[in-house]
Amino acid sequence: MTPSHRRDPDRSVAVHNRLWTALQPVRRHARARLEVDTRALAALRIALGSIVLFDLFHRAGSLETFYTNAGVYPLEVYQSTYSRYTGFSLHAASGEVWFQQLLFVIAGAFAVALILGYRTRLVGFVSLVLLLSLHARNPAVLNGADQLLRVLLIVALLTPLGERWSVDALRRGSARTTVVTFGTVALLAQPVVVFTQNAILKHEGDSWYAGEGITIAFASDEMTIFLGNHLGSYPALLELFNWVWITLLAGSGAFLLLTRGWQRVPVVFVYLGAFGGLLLSVSVGLFPLVLAAAVLPFLPTQFWDALEHLVPSRLARFRPRVSWLGPLERPPLEWRALGGLRRRGHGQIASFVTGYARSVLTVAGFLVLVWMLLFGATHASSYDVPDEIYSPHLDEQRWGLYAPDPSESYGWFGTEARLENGSAVGAFGDENITADRPPDAAQEYENFRERKYLESVRDSGTDDSEGIIATSYADWACEQAVDEYGEDELETVTLYRFIQSKPLEGEYEEAPQHYTVVERSC
Repeated sequence: MTPSHRRDPDRSVAVHNRLWTALQPVRRHARARLEVDTRALAALRIALGSIVLFDLFHRAGSLETFYTNAGVYPLEVYQSTYSRYTGFSLHAASGEVWFQQLLFVIAGAFAVALILGYRTRLVGFVSLVLLLSLHARNPAVLNGADQLLRVLLIVALLTPLGERWSVDALRRGSARTTVVTFGTVALLAQPVVVFTQNAILKHEGDSWYAGEGITIAFASDEMTIFLGNHLGSYPALLELFNWVWITLLAGSGAFLLLTRGWQRVPVVFVYLGAFGGLLLSVSVGLFPLVLAAAVLPFLPTQFWDALEHLVPSRLARFRPRVSWLGPLERPPLEWRALGGLRRRGHGQIASFVTGYARSVLTVAGFLVLVWMLLFGATHASSYDVPDEIYSPHLDEQRWGLYAPDPSESYGWFGTEARLENGSAVGAFGDENITADRPPDAAQEYENFRERKYLESVRDSGTDDSEGIIATSYADWACEQAVDEYGEDELETVTLYRFIQSKPLEGEYEEAPQHYTVVERSC
């Protein structure tokens, strides 16, 4: 080999080193904005576990109705609808009430373990599997917030959620202050992609960038709750909120990714305040909670240091100690196995296994980041992704809430029973169904899951073939009405959809209209 050939590799290394050194300021600035404090990850872990736990408690009130053979969505309906979800649900192994109760309790136990940070990645994965299973069992009650929760949990599991404030941290005995990985970058990118995507979709409409979007949205009596029922009287305030909301969505990339340190703290709290307002004003399910959890990783080290300094020193003795763990103090099985390999002189094997696991997380984080950016961009641009690489499965990354425009009407449902004597009564023993506008349309539903389900019935029932979901609901309503009035007294059950134009000028100009969604002879 000639001297010139020997010098070529040296020259390449030198060029690489010079380039790496020249980019050091860029890398330093990027790291300052992309590093995540491990206490923020701990807060996210606690938030995710709490949201899953809250969701389980909320769904438990309608467990029999939505998840058993005695309800509106028995197993034969599960097997005949939403075919893309078929085979993804452990909950579909049985339609009995006791089985669903058992799975709910198990899911709750794993959610608590996630909050405590015990075997964080393992229990987080099991929680994800059980969440996917629950969602697949009855997709008719899902909304966009359920999709966002799944995606956020998937991305979060690629980060060290158990590094701080956890049983795992106590057993480990050491922790990093900040981390930067492809997983954490994807975690920061996730809410920015969602907000930017929604801002672009809203721009395709006519109302949001004219300052009217929130005014129209808050005129929906079907959706507004608490504060939302009163804010409609203040149109100037709603217009201000509209511009603040659009600014937060469209400017999320600059506000959240270009700021650093203390600059970022007030920005995050503005977003948290907006989500709090959403929670107290509009019935949109888990959206406010999931969005609030998604921005927690942006809180910087300076914030967490200041927060810790606020804790009185006299409370320091109550901080958890390893001795409190009892039998949980022992290292996890895999840690003990790796330690055994090292003690037997197989340190290289142990190092290889550890390095391989880290590499898998790195590659997974990179792929998730690319997937998130790719599909976020295609959805926002309405580009048709080839069927070979797109399937509307459980991992969709999209948020089209009130986009491109909020509807200029709202509605509610009523289920009526017709008796042998010709009288029409409420099918479930409640008040008679009338076309009169209710005082508060949001109160016509037990919860947002019921509203979402009845919307699925509506979309099924308006099909010329009278879809399976609508037919199943009508059969269930017949059973409920028979229990209420007796089989000999009951003739038919009918589900009506009532539509009311919104009072955008302050007064209702038209009476509610209605149509039949599905009717069944009992």
